Amino acid sequence: MTAHTCPICTDQFETAGAARDHTWNAHSACHYCGEQLGDETDEQLYRHWLAAHPDGLSRVDHKRADAAVDSLTFSERLSEGGVGAAVGGLTRRQLLLAGGGAATAGLVIGATALSNNTSTEPEGGANAGGDTGAVTTAPIPDSPGDFRYATVGSADTDVTVTYFGSWKCPYCAQFSTEMLSQLVTDYVEPGTIALEFRNLAYIGGDPFLGPDAPAAGQAGLAVWNTDPASYWAFHEYVFRNQPPESDQWATAERLVEFAQAAGVSETASIRTAIQENQYDDALRATDRAASDTGVDATPALLIDGTTVNPLGNEERTRQLIEDAAGSN
Repeated sequence: MTAHTCPICTDQFETAGAARDHTWNAHSACHYCGEQLGDETDEQLYRHWLAAHPDGLSRVDHKRADAAVDSLTFSERLSEGGVGAAVGGLTRRQLLLAGGGAATAGLVIGATALSNNTSTEPEGGANAGGDTGAVTTAPIPDSPGDFRYATVGSADTDVTVTYFGSWKCPYCAQFSTEMLSQLVTDYVEPGTIALEFRNLAYIGGDPFLGPDAPAAGQAGLAVWNTDPASYWAFHEYVFRNQPPESDQWATAERLVEFAQAAGVSETASIRTAIQENQYDDALRATDRAASDTGVDATPALLIDGTTVNPLGNEERTRQLIEDAAGSN
């Protein structure tokens, strides 16, 4: 397992999150560069992240900072991190509106202030969500209608891993768009395991991560049941373009936009599912299944009766998968 080191005292931690929290709480410093910010607020740390490390932030840290900081001007990025940080901190859309690279010199000379774009409208195009990796191209069962929940892999495998996740969880976005692709390549494509995704829209009967969370769950199940061949493209697209957790973004309009951008062929079913709460039984069943296995946070993988958080536990995750496959 990779160790994560505090840049101030060199203590080591199993996860990047633990190193981040220690570095800030113990030293009032940034765990990326070690700069000590003094007795500052969390927002000051987030502003430092966005200004000094716009291209180096983990997805989770980027979402945390964006959610906490209303805006950060181009001038602030330029002052703290230089031209690279200033330009790197702009969204692709802001650069396009500014005229791309040709406009950069003018922006620097004029110190033009550009606030962060708060729109989360999905951008079209084949690469709108970035490299979709192995997840979107992996095989699905020959008879997907036999599976209540979205599944990737062969129906003939003896081992099925259940991935409990939330469409609104930023840690799930990190897992789904990074480590998941490698697990699919290493274990799903060769036929070692199948993997099913169960959306944890409720915990203990209450919406998990916002009142709009069940709507996102309805949308995902609607895509799986009406256009299963497009489901995993939708899955990855939503997580790559996931708005901040604090926003109530899971509306029918937004979810339909995501589905259209991901290439889902039939999207009317998404509106219907949300309006009629069609898949509530399946979402409630996932709540009960998670409770029965001790899952109360996401992401979590259930592997042969054992649950593990794959973030920070990749070595254990792989060992559990290989042990389960070896016993069948």
